[in-house]
Amino acid sequence: GVLKEIRQAFLDGDSKKAGYLTQESFNGLGAYEEKDETPFRFGAFTTMGELYVETGLSEINMSNYRRILSLDSAMAVVQFYKDGIRYQRKYFISYPDSVMVMKFTADKGGKQNLVLSYCPNNEAKSHLEADGNDGLVYTGVLNNNGMKFAFRIKAIHKGGTLKAENDRIIVKDADEVVFLLTADTDYKMNFAPDFKDPKAYVGNDPSQTTLAMMDNALKKGYDELYRNHEADYTALFNRVRFEINPEIGTPNLPTYKRLASYKKGVPDYQLEQLYYQFGRYLLIASSRPGNMPANLQGLWHNNTDGPWRVDYHNNINIQMNYWPACPTNLSECTWPLIDFICSLVKPGEKTAQAYFNARGWTASISANIFGFTAPLSSKSMAWNLNPTVGPWLATHIWEYYD
Repeated sequence: GVLKEIRQAFLDGDSKKAGYLTQESFNGLGAYEEKDETPFRFGAFTTMGELYVETGLSEINMSNYRRILSLDSAMAVVQFYKDGIRYQRKYFISYPDSVMVMKFTADKGGKQNLVLSYCPNNEAKSHLEADGNDGLVYTGVLNNNGMKFAFRIKAIHKGGTLKAENDRIIVKDADEVVFLLTADTDYKMNFAPDFKDPKAYVGNDPSQTTLAMMDNALKKGYDELYRNHEADYTALFNRVRFEINPEIGTPNLPTYKRLASYKKGVPDYQLEQLYYQFGRYLLIASSRPGNMPANLQGLWHNNTDGPWRVDYHNNINIQMNYWPACPTNLSECTWPLIDFICSLVKPGEKTAQAYFNARGWTASISANIFGFTAPLSSKSMAWNLNPTVGPWLATHIWEYYD
């Protein structure tokens, strides 16, 4: 009944009446803020915890400290000199091998004295076990929804000693150390969920999947893992070259100094080229087949509960993340978005029927990976109600097809 009244109010040009009726009738079915609902169901994208590596090195007599992100190899590097010795750390994540790799070296032997420890998310209950003498494994569940997770760490050293003791890995007097990290949850995407089934979105045992990932990584070792990573990443990244003529820039300056200069109006077209490729790097690094699409804050979100729950805002944010995918020749990076959209269709049919007495499906401003498609519980419908989300998201699938 009220839907008919709202439509008539719009036809009559009475937007105030239409807004009031919508506000009073179309919210409250979905929940977003924790205070609105017990238990809180919408959820938040969160971290798996924090990893700490103590080096025992003070800043005294430290120089030439550099942090580097290599966009053409997706490698993060830290370099510095300490007491005349050059230290270097390299970090990369191999998508084909599902492993994060960290390598600690120096140009003099016996200088790696490291203590690695892991602090789980305080929104979870976790259990720690030693994984042989060279590794740790954490298994746990999120307090909020019982999602299981597992996090494995293994260390490989040259020279010196290494042992897993209590809740940490201790390395002494090593020439080189490589840490391997694998992680997973039991989440399973479901395109036709039965919401009466408490395990509608529950899949593999993460303690077993992370074990298989780790065994695979250990067999391959650092060099092969890097080759796999590089081949996989560059196959996407190297598809596009972008040059702005004339090639004016200051590439030898640290980025923060280049930005300060750029803000003053000093031309730096090479910085603009770099920024373009940085965007491609971010999409490659955060949106690959078989995983979730890029969200509001990205994989690099560093809080247990971030701004706007770090969710999928369908009123423009997720669309903006993916507008560059096909134009920058990264069409495969669209697949996680397409899977996510498809997972909203069956739940979205209920929303279309309940809110609009309509066939088909739609969603609203925020959606999550558990089939949430309703408007949120805010009474401000100026932003909250977004009935065209379904058609808008569907254009991404059409553009990919096109």
